[in-house]
Amino acid sequence: MNFIVKTIDYITALNKWLAYAIAFLMMFVVSLFAITRSIGHPIIGDIELAQFIMVLLIVTSLAFTEKTDSHVSIDLIFDRFPRKMQALLIFLAQLLTAVFCFMICWSFIAKMNFGSNSSVLGIPFYPFRILLIIGFFAWGLEVLKKLFLNFKR
Repeated sequence: MNFIVKTIDYITALNKWLAYAIAFLMMFVVSLFAITRSIGHPIIGDIELAQFIMVLLIVTSLAFTEKTDSHVSIDLIFDRFPRKMQALLIFLAQLLTAVFCFMICWSFIAKMNFGSNSSVLGIPFYPFRILLIIGFFAWGLEVLKKLFLNFKR
């Protein structure tokens, strides 16, 4: 079990560092796009490229966000429930999140189309879809890890 936890932590760390690199890339290209647009020479497809990078930034951040419990939550009602009800709701939420993540992975794998490209720049979609699969799979693994560690307690 310890090996599995360390492997999931390693995958999450890889996703985290990939997200850092993508965030740096995002800052660079958005700055470049703003500068070139302000001097009168906009780059064609800048919005499309920024959209691709934004999706990658989000999906590579999901597992690390789960690991650090940084997802947005509203505790207004949840805190008023008894501890056992809170534990049950957390269990159900984690279970549903894991199922959702693995269903997303499965649907992207089943619908993988290596011939489709973006409309403006002609960038193939499949590398982004592969990274989406990796990101959701890592998030699902992180949720399963938390689910089993919480269940052991």
